[in-house]
Amino acid sequence: MIRWLFAAALLSAIAPPASAEWTKNQRVRFVGSCIEGCQATPNLSGPGKAACPTACNCLADQGEKTMTPADFEEADKAAAKDKMTPKMDELAKHFPACARQALGR
Repeated sequence: MIRWLFAAALLSAIAPPASAEWTKNQRVRFVGSCIEGCQATPNLSGPGKAACPTACNCLADQGEKTMTPADFEEADKAAAKDKMTPKMDELAKHFPACARQALGR
């Protein structure tokens, strides 16, 4: 799911909060997949790769505000089919801010 979000995340904006915490397993899966996708990005600098965990945790924090656990599962199923959901689009919009924050900019 994260690789799909990562690609869509380059688009930018802020979504309104919905507030719902994911399960611990969902958060672990999200952050792990996000870090893997982030660090596999071609031409990403060493400092960029080092910032992936911070950026991904930031994105997970935002995800928990905009996606319920059920939304997460729906997004995970859609991503497995290379599709996007509206909630995935919303979450992807947070990536640029999380990346800037992780890089200290």
